[in-house]
Amino acid sequence: MDTKRYRRKWRCSPACGCSDAKFGLTFHTKTSDDPRLFPKTPRDSEAWKLVYNRHTSSERSNKREKIDYKLESGRHRSTMMWVMRIFAIMTCQHMDAWYLHREQELHGVRNEIKQFIVS
Repeated sequence: MDTKRYRRKWRCSPACGCSDAKFGLTFHTKTSDDPRLFPKTPRDSEAWKLVYNRHTSSERSNKREKIDYKLESGRHRSTMMWVMRIFAIMTCQHMDAWYLHREQELHGVRNEIKQFIVS
């Protein structure tokens, strides 16, 4: 990959027979040609995994807001009412996360108490 020009170099092997060149047929694909198909970050890298995890996390959050909390079923004309609705939904999301975290902690404590009682 040519990182300065954001392009990738591809080549066919000489055994393919598609070119008379000693090195084989060579061509380049640029990120600007199709950014989704040829992204700046290589798909098999650790950086790609971090970007993709962040992307899927935000998509799950958007789904939770739109579908689970029915964001778009509100019939508001005022921008302030939409802002208040989003704020309330985000507060509920945080409360759900806190509850889940706390429930996992308490489950661990319950297991420890049960082991203590049994022994």
